[in-house]
Amino acid sequence: MRLKVEVLLAAAVCAVVTVGAYATTPSWSYEHPKVLKGEFQIKSACMMPAEAKLSRLGMKGKEGMSKESDDWTTTLANLVEAHLKTAGVQLLPATDAGANAASDDEIRQVILQIEQKYGDIAGKLNKKPKDIAKARFTLGDEVALLPCAAKSDVLVFVEGEGKVLTGGKKSMGFLVGGPNSASNATLILTMADAKTGEIIGFARLSNAESFGTKFVDQSEQTFGKALDKQFNKMRIGLYLDKKKH
Repeated sequence: MRLKVEVLLAAAVCAVVTVGAYATTPSWSYEHPKVLKGEFQIKSACMMPAEAKLSRLGMKGKEGMSKESDDWTTTLANLVEAHLKTAGVQLLPATDAGANAASDDEIRQVILQIEQKYGDIAGKLNKKPKDIAKARFTLGDEVALLPCAAKSDVLVFVEGEGKVLTGGKKSMGFLVGGPNSASNATLILTMADAKTGEIIGFARLSNAESFGTKFVDQSEQTFGKALDKQFNKMRIGLYLDKKKH
């Protein structure tokens, strides 16, 4: 019996390696019609502080990965910014005071208020993103208090959610299946009108891997193409004049 279990586990690990090699990143987005029609053009953006959270799931349960989460936050922020720049979008950090006389503390308070409002609607937005077309989500015109808003078309929120399975959990997950059978990660982008606070775009890019943590170590390879695909669909920057596909 023990030999049989060991053989099954070994087979599971081999299969996991094979499946993981072909992991893909499905993606989708919802936009306000005025964005798709080119009536609201996205050529400049104010980047809100990014936030990514990773957790490790093993045979003994779930635990946080604070350092890895911090590193992944930086990686995802850099990734999104790089692809926005490639799309011809001019970027400013939310902390940028520009010619405004606001102090760093005042700007941080505004950022905190906007993040709190975003947190209040994030769940509903994630549940019913189609309602973006009906203008049902907004952060309020307080967003215009950010100095960067005056020179930006949108505020951009970058979020990451990831779950990393340990070796034993991966093998067991392959045998029994279920939602915890593979490591996975999701990159979430939300765009709000920098003057009114109305949410005008929302995208999710998800990657599930049966082996390894490519989405952490190789975020560009994991999310890059899917990100460009959504920017094209949303007609961001230089994509505005390109033929949609």
